[in-house]
Amino acid sequence: MSRKQYWIACLFLLPAFAIFGMFFFYPFLQSIYYSFTEWNGIKAPRYIGFDNYRYLFQDVQMLDGMKNTLKMVVFGLVVQNPLALLLAVLLNRKFRTRGFLRTSFYLPVIISLVVTSVVWGEILKFDGFANGILTHIIGEARLQDWLGTVYTSFPTIILLTQWQAIGYCAMIYLAGLQAIPTDIYEAADIEGAKGFALFRHVTFPMLMPSVTIVLFLTIVGALRLFDLPFLLTNGGPGSSSYTLFLAVYNAAFKNQSYGYATAGSIVLTLFIIIVTVIQLGITRRREVEL
Repeated sequence: MSRKQYWIACLFLLPAFAIFGMFFFYPFLQSIYYSFTEWNGIKAPRYIGFDNYRYLFQDVQMLDGMKNTLKMVVFGLVVQNPLALLLAVLLNRKFRTRGFLRTSFYLPVIISLVVTSVVWGEILKFDGFANGILTHIIGEARLQDWLGTVYTSFPTIILLTQWQAIGYCAMIYLAGLQAIPTDIYEAADIEGAKGFALFRHVTFPMLMPSVTIVLFLTIVGALRLFDLPFLLTNGGPGSSSYTLFLAVYNAAFKNQSYGYATAGSIVLTLFIIIVTVIQLGITRRREVEL
């Protein structure tokens, strides 16, 4: 490409870069400035230095949000992904009801979160359907308000997110399984690879691109968890079911502390970037080794 062609190409790209900068880079840089200010969204922002960031790590709601978000990430990596992979392996086999089961496990993914929250809220309330069944099993004295007590609210939300996410992750793994050439399995069978050895040395290495995608989606989805806690408990009781995203939302739109909320969103953004860069570096290196 000649120098003239290069500058002509840049000229055609300039409007796209201008629009992208206007709606992404400028607001992002402006939010960094607001994170160092006290601002209620109406009056002029007042510069207060690092006070927002210092208070961020003293605020009970923010700290509980960080802890719960970290729990969600760990649970997704340790429980959700192995179960999704196991489900995909089972659904990849040939049996009569395979199509029906695939549809059934994927169905929660396409249901609106508002509908999901309303239905599960009715099922899990103290006088709801779940406790109506458990009354005959464990007795009325041991019943719990699953979304209304400190010790059960967030674990219940975690289980609900798994109910919705496992089917989605399983479909990605299933697509990866179906993309593995059959001649590889035939060659492994000739070499005598069977059972778990076949999965460990053939199937799982060939699935690493799918593993990279699923781990990325799991981590980012856990760090951005907002809908279910907001709709079911609004972070309560107390701050037991707060997530970092929900804490930032409430700080901005409930307390009108936009400068403080922006500081929280900056921390959340940096956390997402650091975790995902580390995860992608590890899994993509494994793909290269293959």
